[in-house]
Amino acid sequence: MIKKIIIILIILSVQSFSYVRAQCTLKDDYARDLSESKIFRQLTSDEKLYDQVTEAWVVLRESGQDFATRTNLELLKSLGKDLKNPNYSGLFEHLRDFPEDYYLWKQIKENPFKAYEYAKELPSWNNFKKTEFFKAVTKKGTDFEIAMLNKVKTRTGREYEKLKELIPDIDQRKLISQMQFCIPGKSPPCNAKGEYFIADQVWIKYDEFDDIENMIIVDAKLSETTALTSGQNAAKNQVTKGNLSYKPKDSKGLDINFQELPTKINQGDAIPISGFYKLYGDGNQNFEGVIKL
Repeated sequence: MIKKIIIILIILSVQSFSYVRAQCTLKDDYARDLSESKIFRQLTSDEKLYDQVTEAWVVLRESGQDFATRTNLELLKSLGKDLKNPNYSGLFEHLRDFPEDYYLWKQIKENPFKAYEYAKELPSWNNFKKTEFFKAVTKKGTDFEIAMLNKVKTRTGREYEKLKELIPDIDQRKLISQMQFCIPGKSPPCNAKGEYFIADQVWIKYDEFDDIENMIIVDAKLSETTALTSGQNAAKNQVTKGNLSYKPKDSKGLDINFQELPTKINQGDAIPISGFYKLYGDGNQNFEGVIKL
């Protein structure tokens, strides 16, 4: 019995020594990478960043990455941020134990639209994959929205001409972007979630007395089948039936091209909505058409 205990103690001592030696080697390698790279000063002046980057470096080192990759600060920050994210606990635990799967993380970051095709056998990564996919889709939609706005604000090109076919008096309207309105039935400040929405393009018509006559909302969507938000649907259902109240405290005095409006728009101003249109693309960045909703 005593002999068995001695053998176990010897084994544990050897394992403990091996672990300590491995840890020392890891620390030495990390110190060497830092001293030979250009990121040392940035890390030593930011304790939080240093901690974040350290865990990422370990994953990169253990997965066999070269010096340039291990000391790429942007990569270290991106990976480190995900490893520290409490919602991605499965990601951290997995990469800690299986650093070679760093390539799966890299694939998802580089092509988030295929996130669900990667790491199918790792359900603990579901939150990470879902979030990366959602962020990519949101960015793609925002990029399309901005691209379309930049085109129509020049009042030239195919996009504007298509709008003009459906809105004959668009030349006389002022264009404002990203206007916040309370949903029907609500009035400012309407700050709670679901009480307001942001209109992409707002084409406002003034009368001969410089008073607002009505507005038309145009929302840019990646494809014809992309759904409206609940706030946008509520606004669409108000077309020709009622008004929408302007939400912000600050008055709106300039249009999209920084030209003065005939009359400023103030918080609580109720503007009649006379039309709601969807300007849509092919699912990427290419314009397809406009439909009245």
